[in-house]
Amino acid sequence: MGLGPSCEKIWEVSIRARLISLDQGPSPLVTNLKKRADDLMMTHKERMLRAARGEWPDKLPWAPRLDLWYNSNSLYGTLPPEYQGYTLEQIYDALGVAHHRIVPEFLNVRSEDDNIDRGLGLYRLWGMAYRVELQNVERVVKKESEATVVEYRTPIGNVSCKILYTEEMRKAGASITWIEEHIIKKPEDYKVVGYIFRNLKVTPDYDNYRQYQEKVGDRGFAAAFANLSASPMHHIMKEFMSPTQFYLELYDHPKELEQLCEDMEPYFDSVFRILADSPAEVVFSGANFDEMLTYPPFFEKYIMPYLQKLSSLLHEKGKLLLCHCDGENQGLLHLLAESGMDIAEAICPQPMTKCTISEIKKAFKDKVTIFGGVPSVVLEEESMTDEEFEAFMRRLFKEIAPGYRFILGVADTVPANAKFSRIKRIGEMVNEWGTLPMKL
Repeated sequence: MGLGPSCEKIWEVSIRARLISLDQGPSPLVTNLKKRADDLMMTHKERMLRAARGEWPDKLPWAPRLDLWYNSNSLYGTLPPEYQGYTLEQIYDALGVAHHRIVPEFLNVRSEDDNIDRGLGLYRLWGMAYRVELQNVERVVKKESEATVVEYRTPIGNVSCKILYTEEMRKAGASITWIEEHIIKKPEDYKVVGYIFRNLKVTPDYDNYRQYQEKVGDRGFAAAFANLSASPMHHIMKEFMSPTQFYLELYDHPKELEQLCEDMEPYFDSVFRILADSPAEVVFSGANFDEMLTYPPFFEKYIMPYLQKLSSLLHEKGKLLLCHCDGENQGLLHLLAESGMDIAEAICPQPMTKCTISEIKKAFKDKVTIFGGVPSVVLEEESMTDEEFEAFMRRLFKEIAPGYRFILGVADTVPANAKFSRIKRIGEMVNEWGTLPMKL
């Protein structure tokens, strides 16, 4: 059993006093005492950053993503009895786990302007370190029941999209709206969207980010959001059309796609430079890589150069790059390892994907920190019994051992119907087995 907070403080004071009284040069005793004092003082944020930098924290960091679970259960009034009336932050603190602060709160808006340009993949959310503004473009917004139609009028033509957020999505805890009708519908739309991006104004918004960073404090790292896409072509695929349409367009209109990518370059360059100079320790850029959708040759040609470019900028400033890698990554593992990313977040192993944690660790070659590891289905009572859950988690901890470059999390997120006692149980396992290096 670990020391309680008050006992740890006594240890800390005693050790520091002993160090002062020794007043001698470096020795094994002094070194060991200093390490013990530093470990006792380690915060959730320090643990996560040490793991992300390829250093050893005192124990395995544990940061489950709870926002979707919380959104749904707080709406239905089905939060566990002991957490009724709690905020999400209070639940994290009550559990004694690190705060998962990676994905922005896309629906927690101060005004409609914060996420009205969702169809363009552009946001002005609280906590972002940059701000983007439309120039020389008129935006017309119309409400249609649960949908919002946004039209963009430019000197060279108009485009529009339809954004949806239904009651069903709300009850499921969905944290982002759905694009019902995409911005690009015909070849003529490419030039219009390109015009919009060439006329964007991107400026630092560091005070906005600092508010977010200060709120999170030492309870986790506050990732600065770049984009859900990692590159212009990835952005087009994710935001401007359905995947099926995208691959038809890549065959039918490759020149138009390439030109649009060129038009979007200045936007990405501006965001990268601003985030590299921001107060953030970690930058989140790019999500939902998958060996089918972002298949290896596509990833290598259209995504990897941008990850390498951004990571180079960040590393020069002592910052880290995080990507949300929640898809089927087996065919991409060797590329992820060489992409420049420091943290592969939302890593999901078997039975939800083909990969095992051992395979991922071997492919990453200690170059990339794994953030994730717990498949969300193991938290659902319908998926396995408590005995099966215990056996699965014990095997998982053995695969994770010795725990180098690992932040334990739930991939992609704790589901709304999770058996919450299992989240608590994982926390107990971390306390029982998670002292690093693990010797399971």
